[in-house]
Amino acid sequence: MTTFSEQDREKLPKHVAIIMDGNGRWARSRGKPRIFGHRNGVKNVRSVVNAAREFNVPFVTLYAFSTENQHRPEDEKSGLMRLLEEFLKRELASMLKDGIRLRAIGDLSGLPKFAQKVVEESIEKTKHNKNWNLTLALNYGSRQEVLNGIHAYANKILKSGKMPENLDWPTFANHLETKDIPDPDLIIRTSGEFRLSNFLLLQAAYAEIFVSPLHWPDFNREAFIEALKNYIQRERRFGQTSDQISHSAQPLISNNQL
Repeated sequence: MTTFSEQDREKLPKHVAIIMDGNGRWARSRGKPRIFGHRNGVKNVRSVVNAAREFNVPFVTLYAFSTENQHRPEDEKSGLMRLLEEFLKRELASMLKDGIRLRAIGDLSGLPKFAQKVVEESIEKTKHNKNWNLTLALNYGSRQEVLNGIHAYANKILKSGKMPENLDWPTFANHLETKDIPDPDLIIRTSGEFRLSNFLLLQAAYAEIFVSPLHWPDFNREAFIEALKNYIQRERRFGQTSDQISHSAQPLISNNQL
C-alpha cells in the first residue's frame, strides 16, 4: 500500500483537475463502439475519486464534456448524457454519506433537460457537504467562461457608474465560474495528448501539468498516485528563483492569487 511521508503529504496538491481523454481510442483498440469506452471511463471515476480522498486532495475537477464535444454525433452525445445521469443517480447516496459537495462549471442549459435536472438536483442535495469537493466541467469552455466573466464585470461597472482604480486577478476571478474553488495545482491529461483543450486556461496559469500515456479507462489508482509522486518532486517557483524559494517559507505569489 502506497503511503506518503508527513513531509510529502504537505506538498500534495490541494486541487487536481483532470482532462479525461482516450475513451474512444481505448474502445476502438478492443473492437468496441465508442460508448463502451465512455461507460468504462465513467466506472473509472470512482477509483480516482477514492484515491484523491485517500490522500487528502480536497478538490478534484473532471473535464466531463466540453463545448466542442457538442459537435460529436448525436448518438454519442445522447449516450454520454445518459451515462452522466446514471453516474449521479448511482453516486448520490455515497456523496451524501461521505460529505462530498458536487459543483458544476459550464453552460448547463446546453445539456438535455434530463441531464440538467439530475445535475442540478445533485448539486442542491450536496450543497451543505464540507468533507470533500468534486466539480464536473459540463458543456464547459474556458474562452466562453472568460468572455462571460468580462461581460459580468463590465455590467457591474456600468451599474455602479464608476471604474475601480485597479483591477487585480482575485477581483476578476470572482466573476469566473470557479470563484468558489482554488486554482488547480496539478492538471492531469490522459491518453498522451499535450494540450489543455480550452480547459481552465486562466486558472491553470501556474498549474503543474502531468501527461499520462494511459487512456482514461486504464488510468487507475496507481496511475493517479504516480502523478502525485511526480508533482511533489517538482519545485514550484511562481516566477522566483530556486534560491528565493529555499530562503522563503512562501512564494511571493500564492496559488490563490493566480
